[in-house]
Amino acid sequence: MGVACITSAAVAGNYYVKRSEMLKLLFAEIDGKSIGDAYLNAVHQKDENAMIREIAGYYRNRPDSRYLQAKIKSRNFSVETADRASRNDFTVINIPWQFNDGVNWIFNPTWENKPVNNEWLWQFGRMAFWHDISRCYQNSGDERYAKAFEQQVASWMFQADKKQALAGPGSHNTWRTIDAGIRLLYAWPAAFEVFRKSACFSDETLCLMLASMYEQAEFLRCNHKKRTNWLLMEMSGVYTFASEFPEFKKSQSWRAYAVKVFGKAFCGQMLPDGMHDELSPDYLLVSLSTAKNFIDQAQISGRMNELPEKLMKDFEAGFESYIALATPGLTAPRTNDCYTTHLPEIFKNALENFPENQQFKWIASERKAGNAPSDVPTASRFLPYAGFIAMRSNWDKDSLYCCFDVGPIGMGHQHWDKLNINICKGCEELICDDGGGQYEFSPFRWYGRSAADHNTVLVDGMGQMRYLPKRVTKPIDAKFISNENFDYARCRYTESFGLNKFDGTDDEKNIPLFKPAVHTREVRFCKPEFFCVVDHLKSADGKLHDYELRFQLNTIKTRKVRQFPGAVISDYDGYEYDILIVPLFPEKLKVSTASGRRKPLMAGWFIGRNDLTRHKATTVMMSAEQQKNFTFATLLIPVRKNGALPEIRALGQKRFSVTVNGTSFEIDLAALNQ
Repeated sequence: MGVACITSAAVAGNYYVKRSEMLKLLFAEIDGKSIGDAYLNAVHQKDENAMIREIAGYYRNRPDSRYLQAKIKSRNFSVETADRASRNDFTVINIPWQFNDGVNWIFNPTWENKPVNNEWLWQFGRMAFWHDISRCYQNSGDERYAKAFEQQVASWMFQADKKQALAGPGSHNTWRTIDAGIRLLYAWPAAFEVFRKSACFSDETLCLMLASMYEQAEFLRCNHKKRTNWLLMEMSGVYTFASEFPEFKKSQSWRAYAVKVFGKAFCGQMLPDGMHDELSPDYLLVSLSTAKNFIDQAQISGRMNELPEKLMKDFEAGFESYIALATPGLTAPRTNDCYTTHLPEIFKNALENFPENQQFKWIASERKAGNAPSDVPTASRFLPYAGFIAMRSNWDKDSLYCCFDVGPIGMGHQHWDKLNINICKGCEELICDDGGGQYEFSPFRWYGRSAADHNTVLVDGMGQMRYLPKRVTKPIDAKFISNENFDYARCRYTESFGLNKFDGTDDEKNIPLFKPAVHTREVRFCKPEFFCVVDHLKSADGKLHDYELRFQLNTIKTRKVRQFPGAVISDYDGYEYDILIVPLFPEKLKVSTASGRRKPLMAGWFIGRNDLTRHKATTVMMSAEQQKNFTFATLLIPVRKNGALPEIRALGQKRFSVTVNGTSFEIDLAALNQ
């Protein structure tokens, strides 16, 4: 490598200083005896070129890493992504950007093309695309991939400045500890493993990359977090480097340190019911993936005895919590900040560690092998520390499902709502939680986290806005009954409400909070056909209030239903089912819908995360104005496209008969738990 690999004159001017510092670090920290006598002789002769040559030769010729090679070959890759990345053309969080004069690792296109999203720069610096470049090089031997990689790694090393990280978590910071941890736990060691054998990967760049990985590992060892999922990724980076590069003097002590810190953090963050304490299936996967890195490396190297015994138990329990929450489409419900989490791929990886687990086989094979989870006492589940109640008719792919959130706010990636519900019929999500949107500075991000974008109640235009408790240490005070005829759950919200204007300027810590009312929600699942949701609002300050019940539908097509006053039915394109929403006391309500509304209060948006782009949807709103106490009673009934509507008859003030698909149910709103 030479100055020609550096992308700007300013960086090139700093090249020789940084090169000297990095090589000095490498020579000081690598164990010369591991490299060999020729290297030791070069050190004695103070022959820098020979030292570089001997270190590079050692790493080019050392045996393949069983761990890294297995990881590399187990992951899918994209030739298109590799080819684009080789041309310095990248897509990060769904935002493409082409660099025309070399990669600028401290540039973020969202600074120019708003809304600003600092995640673009941070996630770009995790180099996920290096996996695609590496695999394409492995498969083809095409040296243009190696040339692109060398230029990219060289330019990053001479642009990224560790001083940024020491100054704080700023938007230009390419040395955030979470990003350094993610780089070291896979992208950098894996790319090194592949390209170390390429003639286009120069001896000097190889040595500088080793020095940079060491420097990043040392930075993590000294500057890691004390908790949160960041710590799990940080220690995974340290452990991977220390395990894969034992030739460094501190590797053994770093490996032991990483095991100790990670084991305590992972087991401490996992709840007794198997969920991660950030209460997001997405971030549960992050936690389980980091644990798997430790376990897989320890198994291959014969060091399982170094890992805490509880780590393996909590690791397995995490997968079991996915099963408890699984939708009929074998995804996880989106709770807090969350992608759409597809479980079969996750459980294919889980089987590598638990090959005899029949339920894991069942999920991984998409119900084709293994055994379905038990129906003892029913197929429904309650995670009493995470606070998720999963109601399901059975484990079949066309079952009816509801996830009811009665838990705390979570330790991270929180949404402010409580008592939200998601409803699926088979693979079709009929009432949705969209996952909260991108981590951008925009009204949409605020809306996606708010109660206004969830299936719950607003009071005087204010949504639930809570900050505590983040985690509970004993089972949640929620009622849950499950038997072959019905499921029933009840929980209360007694915390604060706040008004967010969704203008992108609100500081959540400065939003005035009030306690105008207490919200109690009851959900009865009349198996296997429909749900009855009853929301009791009681004034907490003795005043009259406006109450609004919201349901979120991922479609802009809905229609009124003549047979049932106030009722709304969805019209999902390509779905087998729609959702019929029927208020049992329509005379007291104003029912409306909104799609793509910005003012006076946002409504009718699906705020997708990375896998789903933001788009207009529908919010169904049922409003009761100037009431002291009020009860919403709503039937949520899946209806087959163009199929027969249910029959609903009032039997008394609070008693109703509902006939769905030829089966009649009697509902007593005063005794939903019976």
